[in-house]
Amino acid sequence: MGLSREDFKRLLGERVLFLDGAYGTEFFKRRLVGSKEPIELLNINNPEAVLQLQSEYVQAGVDFLLTNTFSANRHKLASLRCEEHFEEINVKAVELARKAAEQGKKPVFVLGDISSTGGLVKPLGDLDSRYVYNIFKEQAKVLFEAGVDGFIIETMSDIKELKLAYLAIRDVAPDVPLLVSMTFEETGVSVTGTSVENYVALFNELDVDAIGANCTLTPDKMLDILKRLAKYSVKPIFIEPNAGKPTLTPDGKLVYKTTPEEFGLYVQDYAELGANIIGGCCGTGPEHIAYMVELIGQRRPRVRNVEKLNVLTDRTHMVNVSPFLIIGERINASGKKKLHEHIRMFNLEPVLKLAKEQEEEGAQVIDVNFGIEATLGDEHFRTVIQELDRYVSPPVSFDIQNDEFLDVALFEYPGRPLINSSKANKRQLDKKVELLKRYGGMLVVLAMDNEIPESAEERYRLGKWAVEYLEFAGISRERVFVDPLVMPFGAKKDFKVTLNTIEMLSKEGIQTIIGLSNFSFGLPDREALNASFLAMALDRGLTAAILNTKEYATMKVLSGMKMLKFAQDLTVKVESNQNDLVSFLLRGSVKDAEAFCFSFLETMGPLGVIQEIVTDAMEKIGQLYAQNKIFLPHLILAAETIKPVLTKLLDLVGNVNSVKLGKVLLATVEGDIHDIGKRIVATVLESNGFEVVDIGKDVPAEKILEAVKNYKPDIVGLSAMMTTTVLNVGKVVKTLREAKINIPIIAGGASMNEELAQRFGCHYARDAQEAVKVCKRLMEHAIRYERSE
Repeated sequence: MGLSREDFKRLLGERVLFLDGAYGTEFFKRRLVGSKEPIELLNINNPEAVLQLQSEYVQAGVDFLLTNTFSANRHKLASLRCEEHFEEINVKAVELARKAAEQGKKPVFVLGDISSTGGLVKPLGDLDSRYVYNIFKEQAKVLFEAGVDGFIIETMSDIKELKLAYLAIRDVAPDVPLLVSMTFEETGVSVTGTSVENYVALFNELDVDAIGANCTLTPDKMLDILKRLAKYSVKPIFIEPNAGKPTLTPDGKLVYKTTPEEFGLYVQDYAELGANIIGGCCGTGPEHIAYMVELIGQRRPRVRNVEKLNVLTDRTHMVNVSPFLIIGERINASGKKKLHEHIRMFNLEPVLKLAKEQEEEGAQVIDVNFGIEATLGDEHFRTVIQELDRYVSPPVSFDIQNDEFLDVALFEYPGRPLINSSKANKRQLDKKVELLKRYGGMLVVLAMDNEIPESAEERYRLGKWAVEYLEFAGISRERVFVDPLVMPFGAKKDFKVTLNTIEMLSKEGIQTIIGLSNFSFGLPDREALNASFLAMALDRGLTAAILNTKEYATMKVLSGMKMLKFAQDLTVKVESNQNDLVSFLLRGSVKDAEAFCFSFLETMGPLGVIQEIVTDAMEKIGQLYAQNKIFLPHLILAAETIKPVLTKLLDLVGNVNSVKLGKVLLATVEGDIHDIGKRIVATVLESNGFEVVDIGKDVPAEKILEAVKNYKPDIVGLSAMMTTTVLNVGKVVKTLREAKINIPIIAGGASMNEELAQRFGCHYARDAQEAVKVCKRLMEHAIRYERSE
């Protein structure tokens, strides 16, 4: 049939469109799959069942039918021991969806469904970015050649993995519709720390056709997510909530409580808020889709008033470009041989320390200049960006001159960056346009070609021409800074040329940026000169500066000028308690954390330091995480930072077990290869003083029993993300109890809830912080559970 992107856009303008509902929960409800095999195997083992469900969705009135390939990438299938069926599963999925689509009374288009690998990409996990990209590219190629009309990427919790999937699909199929979707917690933040706004800011300018959210949340909880999408997305938006939470019937069937009528109440709200496409995730079946199609009918999509997101982002940070952007300059290896050598030898501690220092001093963005790039390779750029991501630094300004290295760094970056810089000529601008369209972000353009013009008029002309050239190429002027070029005052250059250029560009609505420290290069009393020139430049309309945030006078003048010019109190807030262990851990400073802890040894002893200083700090970090003031990357960083310190303290104590709160054995149940939630729980438990034994994912009940006998834990923690595997929690409980092992069991994950936990006979923890509370409560009550050998 085929569906061009132009046709897709036209359809979206005519009426609200409909995606199908769930596959896994429907197959499970119909008892077509067990908990040990992926639903995608049905494509080849029971194609009639897949065709039947998809035909029901077509009869319900969908416009888009997804292929049954949610978990059909090679990495996931290998984890599920089905890798040999990879190509057959994907090809057959398209064939079945096509056959079902042809049964409709109206055109129904087939979208190739792609989702997560089930693991975490570096630096949060162990998966290499290039490997993940190739995994998605391979699946996209098979689906595209099999004849899909477009693609949907869904249920992504990591914006970096989503970006890699997007790049892979666009490299395979640049001319078909592509929908992207993340999954968020109730707070509007993903488990890896990305907010709805961060997500939208990046994908607003990437080459996708619709931006959405799916899974995790019930229809009522999804309303706030949709409101935020509607407020900021310049692309069409879509939504796919779950049909409530699963519950267990007396005969052992999992069902979702939300009826089509209840679902329909919120569907009307979605349409009123401006949703262009509506579908369903876990628990929604053909009956839900049929009801919403009848309810909404031929309603035209509501026109939304979209607010501009003029921001730079990384995974967790989002900084407004307006009214003034402060960029830290000190990670610059150009004139610093020692720093360059550290980078060349992959000793990145000085780089990370500079990033944290500048953030605390008030830098909103960190400029990274690698120095002599000819002595470096791809891995240097890849590693630096991964480490900055791991250390949760602010957004990055990429001062990389080699375009191939720049491409490597941008590939790794999980946000909307600033590219610094390009000369005002077609050759350089064309390459930067290519990178901006592929990766998103903003660009600094130097007001020069091969030589620096002497006059303000010529710099203005070049800057204005570059902005207009970029606009013609599809890069709006809001995405561009022009650098009017600051010359050293000591070289007897007329600084008014720069100031006049700023003023002329500002009148054209063009954003300007300067490298402030160039002004005082080679002169004494640099701070006074820099601060004075910055004040003059701000008065002429300057909108950003790359500067030394360590200069007290410069930062004070900047704060005062912004208060006067923009009537805002934009004073930089510096962390108040620099001796607090919490601060050191969140900065990733092992040396500072160790020095702080060891300063109490004489008065408290190692055991006292662990029980009072370390435990208190980790509890505070856990509270910050629970309050959504920090996110998973911060949590992982803090845990990694305290580990070597804790190891040294434990060595001084001698008996490690005497200071542990308890031993917790963790596993993801059989048939489920999702590891993210369990890893978060492990990190938080370890950070709070528990010993954790993680025996992995997709673990059968019998192996969990064997591990319990071997490790003799105080508590067992189970994770079940998928509805098709949640019954295995009950199986593990039954297996342990039949073996006369009565230690407490805690379960969590997207498919678990309090009601299911009670039915299974275990405790429930909604999230990692609640898991810690439950474990502590169990250990504090000193309940003794009988263990069998």
